[in-house]
Amino acid sequence: MPEHKMQTIDGIRYRPEDVARARARADAGAGALTVADAHLPGSKTTDPEETAPDPEAFDPAEHTVLQVIAHLAEADEEETARVLDAEASGEKRKGLLERRDEFLSEAQQRAGSGGGA
Repeated sequence: MPEHKMQTIDGIRYRPEDVARARARADAGAGALTVADAHLPGSKTTDPEETAPDPEAFDPAEHTVLQVIAHLAEADEEETARVLDAEASGEKRKGLLERRDEFLSEAQQRAGSGGGA
């Protein structure tokens, strides 16, 4: 029987094919660690301060869909993923979650075009 086990990283469930990207994103937000330094669930290297949410961070649950879209229009890829992950574990608004790939693609394009072209 094929394995379809979801993994939980920082309270968010991921499909197996998305785990590596999620770990890298989680670790990048916790202090720009490299993939070699990545935190694995269950390891004893977790510092509670590193995983505590930033009280100043944009919380999509406190905003309308249009306000979240406006924030994502200017956010980098990491922030876009963080906001969409928070949305997926919170409000779960279809209008945002169905466009996840589109929002991430736009953030990648902004990062690529802002680098020095």
